[in-house]
Amino acid sequence: MANERSDIADKLESLAQQLTETGKCIREGRITLESSLADRVKLLSAVKEVADSVKQPSDEIMEMLPMFANVVAIRLFIKWKAFENIPTNGAISYKDLAEKVGAEANLIIMYYTDTDHKPASHQVAHTRRSQLYTTLNPMSAVMQVASARFDDHLPSFAAMPEYFDKFGLKEPTSRHETIYAYSMDQLGSTVWEIMNKHEDRMRNFMLAMDATDQNYPHLGSYDLSWVVSKASESEGRMLLVDVGGGKGQAIRGVLKATPGLPSHRCVLEDLPEVVEAAKKMADPALSDIKFMGMDFHGKQPVRGALVYYLRRCLHDYGDDECVGILQSISDAMVADSRLLILEQVMSNPPSVTAAATDIFMAGIGGKERTLDGFRDIAGRAGLKILGLHGNPGTDAAVVECAKA
Repeated sequence: MANERSDIADKLESLAQQLTETGKCIREGRITLESSLADRVKLLSAVKEVADSVKQPSDEIMEMLPMFANVVAIRLFIKWKAFENIPTNGAISYKDLAEKVGAEANLIIMYYTDTDHKPASHQVAHTRRSQLYTTLNPMSAVMQVASARFDDHLPSFAAMPEYFDKFGLKEPTSRHETIYAYSMDQLGSTVWEIMNKHEDRMRNFMLAMDATDQNYPHLGSYDLSWVVSKASESEGRMLLVDVGGGKGQAIRGVLKATPGLPSHRCVLEDLPEVVEAAKKMADPALSDIKFMGMDFHGKQPVRGALVYYLRRCLHDYGDDECVGILQSISDAMVADSRLLILEQVMSNPPSVTAAATDIFMAGIGGKERTLDGFRDIAGRAGLKILGLHGNPGTDAAVVECAKA
């Protein structure tokens, strides 16, 4: 017991020294938490270590219970537009807020959360965090999609025991037999086919993707300048093919990060309706690229490109589906072609966030992977991994592949 107390004391003293040094750096402007994800993650990890050093197992269990209620309450306040009716400056009474959203005051009192409660005056005001939920923006969509959208994720979670009873204790592998589809009683349909039936749901999903996209690098530590150097070797060859590139967020970032990369020799591929939407956006940065409608589960239409780029797509699918996607790209590659896969690459054991994301992805038939997991699906598709290019402060990395 004495040794345990001494270990805890030593750890807390070490962490206190680290936090003191971080505070000094912030005060002197050497660290900017708002703009540096790596610094922010490092500080949060240190703070978490302090808490973990003194928590008992029972404390962690008890902390889980309020979280469920908290995210549901935030989801409801977003849906009711309660946050939007709280003044930006100042406070509002529960009674007045209830009238604005057409609810009983007692219901608002029951579900208020994430706001500054003023019990003496029976009023509520915004906190810095709650102001993020005031309009239909990426952060409110993240709350609805990634953590609080019980109309999607919670039914999938609730259906998991029954799903595994029916299909056996094995990973979901088919995009037509996902836990999500099972929970919606729509087996045979893909997640995207189901979501596309609900305009609001898909809109929120895309907004959430925009928000989480900000925390994912486009290239990170990977240097694509070698492509610029090789551009003159074959004038008619496509240099970069963004497979499943959505509306062009990533390819825009790649072009910005790679001066001299000829945009007219870059291709944005996605489903025809997605590509059409990207064209209509008329982004000046993408005015010269080629747009191509395709389904990456089918044949890759651009043959012999120098680089194929696949960002945040494979985690949506099980291993067999991913092998099919990679095989179509592998078949189109030539000896000096490269495939850059940008995904979360889990450590072993994984971080808490990566482990949680893995369970979320399981609901839609996807999964997060370790480097060995990527090595397995790449090998099955006739590819070999040349290197892993990580990024400080995040599990996101570029997995560089070539034909085996």
